[in-house]
Amino acid sequence: MKQIGIMRLRSALAAADKTLKDEEASFLSLIDPEKEFSFVKPKAGIPTVFFIQTGGSEIYFKDCFESFPEPYCLLVQGKRNSLAASLEIKSFCAQRGKRCFLIMGQPESCLTQLRRYEKFFRVEQKLRAMKLGVIGRPSDWLIGSPYSVRDIKKRLGIDVIHIPMKEFLDLYEERILGDTKAMKRFLEKTSRREDLRKSLYVHGALKQLCKKYGLSGFTLRCFDLLTKKQETSCLAFAMLNDEGIVATCEGDVPTMLTMTIVEALTGRPSFMANPSEFDTEFGEAIFAHCTCPLSMVSSYTLATHFESGLGFGVRGQFPKKRMTMVKLNANLASIRALGCRVIENPLRSDLCRSQIRVRFDDDIQQLIDDPYGNHVAFAEGDIRSEIEDFFNYLTR
Repeated sequence: MKQIGIMRLRSALAAADKTLKDEEASFLSLIDPEKEFSFVKPKAGIPTVFFIQTGGSEIYFKDCFESFPEPYCLLVQGKRNSLAASLEIKSFCAQRGKRCFLIMGQPESCLTQLRRYEKFFRVEQKLRAMKLGVIGRPSDWLIGSPYSVRDIKKRLGIDVIHIPMKEFLDLYEERILGDTKAMKRFLEKTSRREDLRKSLYVHGALKQLCKKYGLSGFTLRCFDLLTKKQETSCLAFAMLNDEGIVATCEGDVPTMLTMTIVEALTGRPSFMANPSEFDTEFGEAIFAHCTCPLSMVSSYTLATHFESGLGFGVRGQFPKKRMTMVKLNANLASIRALGCRVIENPLRSDLCRSQIRVRFDDDIQQLIDDPYGNHVAFAEGDIRSEIEDFFNYLTR
């Protein structure tokens, strides 16, 4: 049973009204007939709703709201001027730049809203406990993907830590295996034993950094690994994303944040890719990258990295099913979530190894007129409304 803290607010005139207790029990039982939630005294670590029982509750909210963290969620009974009071409270919060939500409507709708609020609260708590790493610095070509550590902390609650590239490269030279069984598993896919061992050292070094700094994810200036060690991180990234550690390429911070939000909301990894070809007439596009989470594909082979011909690149075959393309704008002011379906896994030699052709539900001209940088992320299923609702929850 999930716990929800409940803070009851009523006017001074209604303070002694004994019928309110019965009304509350009836109202809550209509909303939650299967007792999915336990309504308890507010405490740290659980979401709280303010149960607005009557008009005149506003002053009591004003007296106590600073003792509670944002956002403020108002459960509106719909009787005794409770809606009018709730709207006044919401206006009060808006004037102070505070997030405030109303749960109201038919019982089934209230339960849906309550479930969403409880989930979003916990996802936000998860994000606020996260540290993400930038190993090296963003690749020089990411000129349209700036970021502000302070803004990321303010809007998403995530701490971003900068880690010198040299620290990672030194760990790589220590030849650490982060998964002792991986060698045997991947030798079924390749006979290049020594190249495979080097790729697994990349995986081991990255896991060591994540452990040292307490990282939930990172982005790596991966082309420096190519130029300095003639090695790739593609296979290591495929493994780490499946292990619940968000691993992204090229020092791309907005994409790292995008994939972190997807993982926090769904518990599943996403596929980072470059747009490679648009067909606006048919609403189709090709996206490609040299790594993908192995759990997202029906099969895969280990090729070389596309640009360099070195190390390993993962060529995954994606099932022909629903996906959602997601990307957070670098200014953190908006997020894009577009529904689509995988219709083909091309095998072009002039693109990165994992390739998908997708057909979008909506006009894709926006991806050309207002691109959110170089990379996007693909999540399994149709999660458009969940992504958009959660972003509104965080920012509005």
